[in-house]
Amino acid sequence: FSMKKKVFNLAKKTKYGIKDFIKTDIMNQYKHVLVVGGCGNLGKAVVRAFRDTWKVASIDINTNDEAHFNYTLNENFGSKSSLEELKDKLTGFSKNYDSIISVAGGFQIGSVQDPEILEKWRLMSKLNVESSLLSAYIASKTLVDNGLLVFTGAYGPFKQPTPVMMAYGAAKTAVHGIGLGMSEKEDIPLDSSVVTILPPTMDTPQNREAMPDADRKDWVHPDQVASLLRMWSDGKNRPASGSFAGLKNINGNVIPEFL
Repeated sequence: FSMKKKVFNLAKKTKYGIKDFIKTDIMNQYKHVLVVGGCGNLGKAVVRAFRDTWKVASIDINTNDEAHFNYTLNENFGSKSSLEELKDKLTGFSKNYDSIISVAGGFQIGSVQDPEILEKWRLMSKLNVESSLLSAYIASKTLVDNGLLVFTGAYGPFKQPTPVMMAYGAAKTAVHGIGLGMSEKEDIPLDSSVVTILPPTMDTPQNREAMPDADRKDWVHPDQVASLLRMWSDGKNRPASGSFAGLKNINGNVIPEFL
């Protein structure tokens, strides 16, 4: 009885009604993860991997019905006012985030001889670089102490030149730079961790359709990558901050190779 009375009295002192106060109190007992790109193949897998015991927010151009909160980006997103609105919406769902995972991105083939190379660069920059910068911005405002910030780079551009996919390679190289910059922790808690994953080809329906004759033994499945990210977010076997983790398929298991 005394606990119920205490909650009731606290609620009366706030702008919330008793139901809203209890709901807010319950929400604060959960850990919160933000998935940037929550409607892609990997993003959906990450949302599923967390939603059982975490509260999940998703940012994308579409809505993920499995997330607990969605913020839908429009084509004009990117102004100062839109960033401030996004921050307000996200902090309305949770004041802070324990894990922020950027898995948005895209892929294009094309050398510098391609007459559409600049168009492809603009698209690759928007999908890969801007989404990573957005994740970094949100982390600078909301990442908790001992939190985890994850970027998605690419194994190929990290290990070798990519002349046949120049715009994509340049964009992913920029993402790697963002990961390095954030690992300096000038704008996020000093005890937080920044990790950049470097997946090979993902085993998705789209990639299977596009490459029907490919040898898929080195491909990794989104659900396996999502499970790894969940483990790190839970604080288990979390890599050292600043790590670049190449994801290897070894006997059907995704094993991180730190580069």
